Amino acid sequence: MTTATLPTTGTVARYWKTGLIITRADVTGIIPTAAATAAADDGERCRVLPPASVSDLHLLEEQFLTSMNALAAAEGAPEVTDCRIEIQLWRGGYDQPAFSSQARYAGWTVLAASPAPEHSESGCLAFADPRAGSAGTAMPGLPWGRQFLLTPVPGAHAVVPGWLTCSVVPLEHGQHITVAVALSEG
Repeated sequence: MTTATLPTTGTVARYWKTGLIITRADVTGIIPTAAATAAADDGERCRVLPPASVSDLHLLEEQFLTSMNALAAAEGAPEVTDCRIEIQLWRGGYDQPAFSSQARYAGWTVLAASPAPEHSESGCLAFADPRAGSAGTAMPGLPWGRQFLLTPVPGAHAVVPGWLTCSVVPLEHGQHITVAVALSEG
């Protein structure tokens, strides 16, 4: 019978690499119209607004493409040539359970948010790695060991791989957030 000796020195390799961009975007030139920041009174918790509800959709597109291409470059993937942007108004009671996208990258930029919520996590975007964990992982299924939260303040900007699990923590009564949501194309 032969026994193998395992080396006791070496390097640690990260097998759970998941690139994402969380930053602050300059939304100074991207001003939502009054309709895009007002709370809806018709009971809709999520309303898709027309593109004209923001003053500079082209600047938003440039910001999303810059972030998406930074992730693509880090992965050695082809450049992203286009993205589809939707302006959404979220209001009190809105939430979205875990979801992912068929797009290579998904992104969000918070354009407006008010009033300040009573609970710090209200309206946050939560990101989690859906891959199965191991016995040594702090929380199986979350190789990062926890969810990552993006607080909904104007300028908050995130771009993540489309396969990453995302969710929206329920908004408080009276809270409303105007957000640009982008999906990569091409």
